[in-house]
Amino acid sequence: MDRRHALVRPALVALSTAAMLITGCASRPADPQPTPEPTSTVRLGTAARAEVGARLTVTASIDRVLTRAAFVVRDADLTKGRLLVLSGDPAPAEPPQLVTVSGTVIEFSYRDLSARYDLGSFGPYRDFEGGRALVAEEVTIWK
Repeated sequence: MDRRHALVRPALVALSTAAMLITGCASRPADPQPTPEPTSTVRLGTAARAEVGARLTVTASIDRVLTRAAFVVRDADLTKGRLLVLSGDPAPAEPPQLVTVSGTVIEFSYRDLSARYDLGSFGPYRDFEGGRALVAEEVTIWK
């Protein structure tokens, strides 16, 4: 029986090793599993996430001109799709021109900024009150 046991044991070890090698090499990699919630590849709300005082550059189309020193740009990456831009220079373009604006992010307060930028009546700024705005240092118009 020792001789038989001596022949069977190596055969079983070789057989189990072969089975592990075959199943390990032949197995298909697991399919990627979907995430529980879809994730966006677009960085939405860029201006809302920016810290007050941070530099920000935005390329977007002009939605409307409010005054000589204030205009609104619209783009999917912006907070609620739009951003108030304040500029010391007259509004450079008309809707729907594309502009690139570089400047500093501020928290918009009509009361604090009205006189400085000659904003006119409060009505057009109501939706921006307490939110982020961009004080333009450079505006490039794309034609």
